[in-house]
Amino acid sequence: MSKERILRDTTIKILSVIFATLLWFYVITEQNPVVPKDITIPVRIVNLEALNRNNLIMLGNTNSYYITLKLKGKKEVLDTVNQNTIDAYADISNYLVKGESAIPVIVNGIPEGISVISRSQHNIKVSLDKKIVVQKPVTVNISGNPKGGLANLDAVLTPSEVVLTGAESIINTVETIKVDVDIAGVDLSVNKKLPVRLLDEEGKDVAGIQLDTQWINVNVPIANTKRVPIQLILEGEPAEGFVIASKKIQPTEILVTGNQDALDSLFSVNTKKQIINNMAADITLAVMLDLPEGIQLVNTNEQINAVIDIQKVITSTVDISTMEFRNLGEKYFVNDAPARNIRLNVRGPEELLEDIENNITLYVDLANAKEGSASYEIQVIKSPLVEILELEPKSIGLDIRIRE
Repeated sequence: MSKERILRDTTIKILSVIFATLLWFYVITEQNPVVPKDITIPVRIVNLEALNRNNLIMLGNTNSYYITLKLKGKKEVLDTVNQNTIDAYADISNYLVKGESAIPVIVNGIPEGISVISRSQHNIKVSLDKKIVVQKPVTVNISGNPKGGLANLDAVLTPSEVVLTGAESIINTVETIKVDVDIAGVDLSVNKKLPVRLLDEEGKDVAGIQLDTQWINVNVPIANTKRVPIQLILEGEPAEGFVIASKKIQPTEILVTGNQDALDSLFSVNTKKQIINNMAADITLAVMLDLPEGIQLVNTNEQINAVIDIQKVITSTVDISTMEFRNLGEKYFVNDAPARNIRLNVRGPEELLEDIENNITLYVDLANAKEGSASYEIQVIKSPLVEILELEPKSIGLDIRIRE
């Protein structure tokens, strides 16, 4: 074979190999190109048990953290990459301090040949707080009214307290723990299982706290009502030289409820004793009622006030010229009744004596009067608080005549 032919065959073989290689690269590149891919995966918080050992709790949802990776590599490999093949986690065990910490995010499971071009973040911010456990009472909010003539007694809650577990900063915002029950139009006792609500000082629900129970059994007894007067009970005496001029209670009546036997035997309600020893001035104060067993107020928020007028006792002399003739038979008349002043020396509350002429009445009882002149005893109508020290004269002479 000639040298030229051998050289030509060798050249063809070399070109064929080069062409085949280029063709292989072309096919591979077209069928399995290098492409980018973005993937978002959750970030696990590991070693959470370390929080309990250190009496800490994490604020927020432990499942709320994510990281986005921008990857690059062969399409065939990238197609196998998903949230299940890549693992991202943050170890909290080295950041056990109250407050906010930035914890590094570790990413595992990136296949060989796949490169991470960028990531949305290298750390996650975690806030820790002191973990506390407290027990607090539950109140009931009753809305609506039963049918006419009925009222609700105090509600019974089971349980009456709940245990709260959570972050100190969140639990401290809880102002009220309550259940809501509607008794509008009912005529029988209400028994319901109701959800517990945690409210802040603005009345908004507080979340993120664990309760030992989410439900409360509520019993609201429904009973008859009765309106009865209130009796103000005082104990002791005012200061020397002073007297109780008047006393009153506001309101004068109160609506109560209870079992029927207790209501049937109730005709009034006393206040708790109010001590007035050595007092020398007017008193206005809120008083409590001494409710019998089985009786309670329909409106437990109703305020009852006592107003006690304490006045200084003075002595005064007054002349009164007005005289009434009472019970004189129709056939008689008083002839020329003398006009004269009756002098009274009286003792009593200062304000009452200052207007004594309008607070005292002088009269003569003529029920047994006969025709002719006679002396009749002067009678006095006055306040029990006024004492007559002297009456001058004590009697008056009258001339009784028969009508013609």
